[in-house]
Amino acid sequence: MIESLINKVRDALRKNGGESALYCFSEDVFCIREASTSELNETLYEPALCVVLQGAKQTTLDDRTLRLAASDSVIISHHVPVYAKITRASVEVPYLALIIKINLKIIRSLSSDIEQITSKQERAFSVDAEKADSAMLDTIDRFITAMEDPIEAELIAPALFKELHLRVLRAPHGGMLRQMVPSNSAASNIARAIKYMRDNYRAGLLITDVARKVDMSESSFYQKFREITGTTPHQYQKTLRLIEAHALLSLEGYSVSAAAFAVGYESANHFSRDFSKKFGLPPKEVQKR
Repeated sequence: MIESLINKVRDALRKNGGESALYCFSEDVFCIREASTSELNETLYEPALCVVLQGAKQTTLDDRTLRLAASDSVIISHHVPVYAKITRASVEVPYLALIIKINLKIIRSLSSDIEQITSKQERAFSVDAEKADSAMLDTIDRFITAMEDPIEAELIAPALFKELHLRVLRAPHGGMLRQMVPSNSAASNIARAIKYMRDNYRAGLLITDVARKVDMSESSFYQKFREITGTTPHQYQKTLRLIEAHALLSLEGYSVSAAAFAVGYESANHFSRDFSKKFGLPPKEVQKR
C-alpha cells in the first residue's frame, strides 16, 4: 500500500515541474519532497495527519523526540512549536511525506461514532506517532486517487475525507484529538486559546486575560498549555513573533526594524537579541541570505 502512495506522490510532483518540492492536491492536502537532509530548525506544526512515505525525519517537542521513517504516521492536534530535521534523504531516494490537515468540525461530528473510545482515560500528546495501519493507508490511497479526478474530487472525496478523520480518531496516537471532542474540554480550551493568541500575537497578552477568555483559571490554563504545547504562553507568543519575523526578513525583504515592529516588538535591539538567540544568527544575516 505504501508503494502505491509513493507512486501517486511522485506522479503529482512531476506534474508540478519535475523536481518540485511541493504539490497541493487541495488547500487541505499536500505532499512534499526533499532531496537532502536538513539542520534542526524550529517550526510551527498545525493540526494534521502526516504520513512519511520515504526517508526519515526527527521531531522534538519539549522532552519527547519522535524518529520517523517510512510508513510512520504523525497526528498533530494543536498548533505547536517543534524542532524538526530531515535525517535521511538524497537525490536518488528523497524524503517524501503526505500531509492532510485535520478539521475539528469533522472530528466533533463523529463523536457519536467514537463514544466508546472517548470515555477512556488515557495519556495523550499533541504530537504523536505510530505506524500507519493498513486501514488508514487504504483510506488515504483511495482519497488521493479521488482528489486527482475532478468529478470524484467533488462527489467522493468529501466522504473519504470524513472516513480518514474516523481512522485518525480511532488510531492509538489519536488520544489528544479524542480529548478534543467535547467542546468544553481542557484540550479544546487550549486550542481556542492558541487561536486567540495566533490572531493577536502582535499585541501584549496577559495570561489572566487569555485564561479568562477560555473559561479556565490562570493556574489550570498555564499547566495545561505547558502540557500540550511544550512551552509557556509567553514563550509561545515570542515564538510566533520570531518565526513570522524570520519570514518577513528572508522572504519579504523587510528591514530589521520594520520586521521587529511588524510582529509587535517595541525595540529593534530587543528583537535582535531574541532573534539571534532563537535562530543562532542575527536578523541582518538572515536578511542578507
